[in-house]
Amino acid sequence: MLIWFDFKVILGGGRRHWLPKVAQDPEQPTDEGRRLDGRNLIDDWIRDKKKRNIKAEYVWNNSQLDKIDAKNVDYLLGLFAYSHMEFEVDRDKGQNGDPPLSEMAVKALSILQKNNKGFFLFVESGRIDHAHHYNNPYRALEETLVLESTLEAIMSKVDLSDTLIVVTADHSHVMTMGGLATPRGNDILGTCNFIPTQYCATLSNII
Repeated sequence: MLIWFDFKVILGGGRRHWLPKVAQDPEQPTDEGRRLDGRNLIDDWIRDKKKRNIKAEYVWNNSQLDKIDAKNVDYLLGLFAYSHMEFEVDRDKGQNGDPPLSEMAVKALSILQKNNKGFFLFVESGRIDHAHHYNNPYRALEETLVLESTLEAIMSKVDLSDTLIVVTADHSHVMTMGGLATPRGNDILGTCNFIPTQYCATLSNII
C-alpha cells in the first residue's frame, strides 16, 4: 500500500498524473492521463477506502466540495484540474469550476480537526511561483493575497493558543518593486524603462 493513501485529505490539481493514458479527463475529454503504468490511482484510492470500510469521498469540482460534510467524511480526495489549478483571476468560480484555496483549506481543516490527538495541515499557494516565472506581477500579487486570505480563514478556525502556524517560502524570486519608476504615477504593475545614472555608477563600483 502506498503511504500517501493514508493522507486524510489531498486537494489540488494534477489529475493527469493520477490517470492512465487510456483514460479521458472528466472535465477535458480531449485530454487523457499521463500514467504509463496503466494504473488509475483515483480508482485505486477509492477501492482502498471501500476495502477498509472507511468513510471517504472523491470530488473534482466546486459544487461537489461544497456538499462534503466533514462529520460524515474521514478521507477526502479532490482533484480539481487536469494540470495546475488556475490562477485566482482566471478561476471559474461557478459550481462546476474550481474552489478557492481558502475553501479547500477550511474543508481540510474541518476533517482533520476531528482527530483529538492533533494534525498537520500543509497549504501551498503554489501559483505565486508560476506567476513569477511568467514575469506577471499582477497574478503574483493576487496569488499572494489568496494566501493571506487563506491564512486568515485558518486562523479563525483554530485555537491559536495551542496551534503552531508557520508561513514561509521555499525560495525567493527576482521580481522586485522599486520606487524609481518613471514618469511619476507609473503603474506599479508596469515596467520601469529608466535606470538612474547614479545607480549604474554604484553598480559598476560593486562589480
